[in-house]
Amino acid sequence: MLVNGVEINRENLSDWSCHALRNIQGTLAHNVGQGWGDVSEEKLLMKLISNEIKRQTRVKKINDHAERVKELTIKNWAVIQRQSEPLDCIKFGGKE
Repeated sequence: MLVNGVEINRENLSDWSCHALRNIQGTLAHNVGQGWGDVSEEKLLMKLISNEIKRQTRVKKINDHAERVKELTIKNWAVIQRQSEPLDCIKFGGKE
């Protein structure tokens, strides 16, 4: 299906950014409101676009969290390394 001069189909939705998908979804919503084109196909595509936007948003949140954890690990490596070292033998009453 051509939307705003670009080919959009079920297989290539993951190739588009969230911003582009929102613009495409807005155009499709306008077309459905006007009754232009194959309304049932456009509604299906709008739902698939919504799912793809949600998927991309979740993936971005996961990647952002992983990046923050990595930066914290690097920043606090000396403390983390000390905490993970085995304990020295503890002496009780002067005996080993």
